[in-house]
Amino acid sequence: MVDLREGFFRACALACAGLFVYGGVYRLVQDPTRLNVALVAISEILTFTWLLLSRRPVVRDWNPLIVIVSVTASFGAALISLEPGAAIIPIYVAAPLQLLALSFVIWGKISLGRSFAILPANRGVMTAGAYRLVRHPIYAGYLAGHVLFLLSAFSFYNLAVYAVVTFLQLYRILREEALLATLPEYREYMNRVPYRLFYGIA
Repeated sequence: MVDLREGFFRACALACAGLFVYGGVYRLVQDPTRLNVALVAISEILTFTWLLLSRRPVVRDWNPLIVIVSVTASFGAALISLEPGAAIIPIYVAAPLQLLALSFVIWGKISLGRSFAILPANRGVMTAGAYRLVRHPIYAGYLAGHVLFLLSAFSFYNLAVYAVVTFLQLYRILREEALLATLPEYREYMNRVPYRLFYGIA
């Protein structure tokens, strides 16, 4: 039953991400100058690639509400409009910064290895690499990338989507930490690395 549930969950997550990536690639072929769209698509490709490679957790939170929140937070960005929108900042400024944010996401995922998860889960305590700076480097990179894409392709629709996704990501972070905080080594890690998302800020 667990294997079936795990397989169904991964298949649904991959389908959502795949549709979004297809849309991004299609628009990029139409207009190769839209590097902000390319970077968003690459970010999503990495998400479902790591999901496929991830190992089964020791403990995973299968609460139905948490499943909905986690999937929406992870793939809700697929609901954004990839139309050009209003450029509050030009693409040539946003794209390099998006690349830095994506690099931080990649560093976080490399640091995490096969312990990447969509649902809050216990795959052990990770403290190396990007996790020496903040407790949630992947989420931090996503958040920065979302803000930069929004500023380069602004619409009130995209603002609403990203607002919901960000709220759910923050809830997901708190739920994930509540699960991991049952481990004494994670409580020690929280004391050693006090910042959740941005070093020196929060």
